[in-house]
Amino acid sequence: MQNLKIFFSNNYLPIILFFFSVFICHFTGNRGVFPIDSFSHFDNAFRILKGDHPFKDYWVVSGPFIDYLQSLIFLIFGTNWQTYILSASLLNGILSLIIYYLFNYFGLHSRYSFFYAACFSILAYPSSGTPFVDHHSTFLSILTLNIFIWSMIRDKAYQWFLIPILMVFAFLSKQVPSTYIFFIIIIILSFHLIFQTKKNIFKILSIIFISSFSSIIFFFLFLNLNNIEFQNFLIQYIYYPRSLGGERFYNLNYDFKNLFLDFKFIYLSLILLTYLIINNLINQKNYYKKINFKTYLIFLFLFLVLIQHILMTKNQIFIFFLIPIFTALAHIELLSQKKNFAKFLRFFLLFICLATTIKYHYRFNIERKFHELSNVNFIHAVGAEKLDKKFGGLNWITPNTVTAEQVKEEMNYIIKVKEYLEQEPDIKMLITNYSFFSILLNKNVGSYTRWFPGDNSAFPKQGNNYEEEYKNFISKILNKKKIESIYILPDVSETYFTDYIDPNCYDKKLNNLKIIKFKINYQCSELFLWKKK
Repeated sequence: MQNLKIFFSNNYLPIILFFFSVFICHFTGNRGVFPIDSFSHFDNAFRILKGDHPFKDYWVVSGPFIDYLQSLIFLIFGTNWQTYILSASLLNGILSLIIYYLFNYFGLHSRYSFFYAACFSILAYPSSGTPFVDHHSTFLSILTLNIFIWSMIRDKAYQWFLIPILMVFAFLSKQVPSTYIFFIIIIILSFHLIFQTKKNIFKILSIIFISSFSSIIFFFLFLNLNNIEFQNFLIQYIYYPRSLGGERFYNLNYDFKNLFLDFKFIYLSLILLTYLIINNLINQKNYYKKINFKTYLIFLFLFLVLIQHILMTKNQIFIFFLIPIFTALAHIELLSQKKNFAKFLRFFLLFICLATTIKYHYRFNIERKFHELSNVNFIHAVGAEKLDKKFGGLNWITPNTVTAEQVKEEMNYIIKVKEYLEQEPDIKMLITNYSFFSILLNKNVGSYTRWFPGDNSAFPKQGNNYEEEYKNFISKILNKKKIESIYILPDVSETYFTDYIDPNCYDKKLNNLKIIKFKINYQCSELFLWKKK
């Protein structure tokens, strides 16, 4: 017992927290796959190492920062599945650690800070486990918010300088919710500056301006060095997604279930915190100037914009990590209370946090609901090293493989596809949501877009205002890479190619693996219409 006390007194809790946060995310990242999401940055990071770039060599509406970050990790640690899920695990660990120190700063005992931060780490990135645009944008934004809070506390120049840089990274992971969170920072910063001296206001705004300006200059230099046209960036990352956002906002439906019932436990923890904040505003002079109140506003606004984001994207709910944050902040507000009910409320907060963490850990980390794996039996999962040693550690099972026989069939099918493609000598491009064949073949066979969902969220479909831009983009890529054949696997509709390329520009064949092969005919003038514009 004495050794245990010494261990905790030596501040080993942050080290334990970091490695636990990395481990829990790594655990879920190895627990089955949902191909369209799980592999969304796998091949593309490898393609960057081979000289490809987003916006120039493949159409992207989100995630270029993740592609480049993952390519850097591949470069340093090697290209395999375990290094692929490392970026998600590290972000989970770093953010959990920063939140631990934030709670600790506000006076929460290290044991409680550890508890709440550990619960946060279980409910944060592990719901995906693999790099994912919504998660990366959200958690880089939350990292920025935490740095922002520390900046208001300590007023360090380097912390203010980091804020615009991290926001750019979050935005280049996905436009929303990072854009919403940018406005949160603007609002709270304006409120914070009201109570600062003119000298300090000038210092803070000067640092933020220099950092923002430097980030913009670096971004344009990066585009220029890699010959990425700014117009391509604008169309793919700004104009086209904005048109989608407008359509989704117009069709958005608010109801009691999606606004309240789906988030009931978050509301419960938030109501307790809000009651304590209002009580302090009434009973403590100038409480509205304190960092506790500003922190409350930041996370309250964060909750509101994340609800809006989930309703807009119609993704699985992944924001239950807010429960440990709200319960911890409520616990902090109770520290000054000496009444018996305060002690009871602290235990109640701990119970709520623990119970909901267990509940959502089981649903999202064990059952893997976010990646649509709730209906599979993980007993049937098999080691993915059967595909290639690069997949070592991954337990392969997908939403389409309910039985052990189906898992085996899928694995065997992928192996046969790999063998077939290896025997085909032509310069090829592969269209599939199983975006790992470039790594399997050690050859860039990536397609002209990141992924192929069933809606228009990834690229313009027929009738969209940017359809012609996308058609021209495909033609340019085929010409630039001198693609001889395009292969389409059964998981993707052939219309994702045939809707954009004139039938006279290819010959179609279907083999016994149900792979459609399109032999490109470069005598077809339709492939060169973009040159005339």
